[in-house]
Amino acid sequence: MTDSNARSLSEFGATTTFVSDIPGQTRTIASAIYSKTPGGDVEALRLMLVSIALSLIALIAADLLARRMGRRLAGE
Repeated sequence: MTDSNARSLSEFGATTTFVSDIPGQTRTIASAIYSKTPGGDVEALRLMLVSIALSLIALIAADLLARRMGRRLAGE
């Protein structure tokens, strides 16, 4: 198990232990996926795809901003 896998498991554990899942008030994508399985595999898959899409959009935006700032600092 890699360090990132262990960290993500510990974050999920902390979320479910301390924040809990109060319907209508506190909900993370991870806890929503967890509550949909088993039995709601299609809904869990949709949430997982939304999570992946949000992550990719955030990574692309961060990369574009970093490149732009790099060019500004380099004086281009």
